[in-house]
Amino acid sequence: METPETFPINRAAFCGLLAMFVSIGVARFGFAPIVPALAKAHWYSAAAAFWLGAANLAGYFIGAAVMRVWRRPFAAKPAVLGFMGLTALSILASALNWGWLWFGAWRLLSGITGGILMVLMAAAVVGRAPARARGKVSGITFAGMGAGTAFSAILLPLLLARGLVCTWIVLGVVSVAATLAVALMMPPARITPPPRHAANGLPPRVVLLMIAAYALSALGFVPHMLFLSSFAALGLGRGVAAGAELAACLGVAAMLGPLILGRVADRFGFLPTLGAGYVLMGCGVALPLLMHAQLALAVSALVVGAIALGSVMLVAGAIAGMVPPARLSADWGLATMAYAVMQAGVAALFSNLFHLTGSYELLFGIGALAMLVSIGLIGLCLRLTAAAEA
Repeated sequence: METPETFPINRAAFCGLLAMFVSIGVARFGFAPIVPALAKAHWYSAAAAFWLGAANLAGYFIGAAVMRVWRRPFAAKPAVLGFMGLTALSILASALNWGWLWFGAWRLLSGITGGILMVLMAAAVVGRAPARARGKVSGITFAGMGAGTAFSAILLPLLLARGLVCTWIVLGVVSVAATLAVALMMPPARITPPPRHAANGLPPRVVLLMIAAYALSALGFVPHMLFLSSFAALGLGRGVAAGAELAACLGVAAMLGPLILGRVADRFGFLPTLGAGYVLMGCGVALPLLMHAQLALAVSALVVGAIALGSVMLVAGAIAGMVPPARLSADWGLATMAYAVMQAGVAALFSNLFHLTGSYELLFGIGALAMLVSIGLIGLCLRLTAAAEA
């Protein structure tokens, strides 16, 4: 029987990384750089591409919701392999230009599998890791999101030069290879969700406050995720290369942030690390309001990218330390759903707000204000935790 002393830390963490690499990094975040090529090749219009992205976000919410309400025990490894396989299939199927309904169905499916795997890997890998190494395991697992994003950003220009069909097939083959690697390496695990009466109750108050802070951080991240590159390229008139440079900084930081913050969390604790991280992220979100130099914007991109993606790992690890293992999938599923709804809603709101005002500074200001509230909520969580331990 597996014990914390015999838990295969490195193997489990690397499997988590590969699952996040495929489901979030490639299948979700890898779609945005392909959109211009889809429109240029007349596969889909720009408006259709927007709805395809919305379908993926809707699927992500559905997947997280399914994991939150699921109540039957199941073997984790076959589930992970099945959903990774479906994600790879959705990528391969995208190579067929059979209309936007066909493509939209596969984008919806890849969103569902992404939401399920986001919650499932927290329970199957992070939640089962020994407390002394939970930060390391969480950091490696969720670094897969940034690694997949960076991989897609680097590889896609080379692939798109050979056509969309080649691009989708190569990304699909890479995803199949990652799935096979997980099949060989992932240790068996059985997930036992909480009884219905236990899961239907609200999480502890400190967890609810942390989830609220996590959702607000999505509002803080959206200006950088959607508008920072165009702010440099168009708003400041520096050209496409300057915007691409900031996008690269954001991607690299997204890959390294969870790894670094995971080690910090193992030493200082998940919740204190999250609080300090949100202070830094708030400063990073506000920096474009104060300084427009390219170096300052690059620092802002690095800080916000590292903390925004690292906070996924920190919140999952913090919840794992606060609730019984059986509740982890339900409570982390709630956090994932809240973040997904906030991110999708804010993305639409900010796009319309920018269309009306043309002001980048307004968006960064709103994001900085949201981070200030988020920092306050984490501070309250720390006070409640300290009082409970006294």
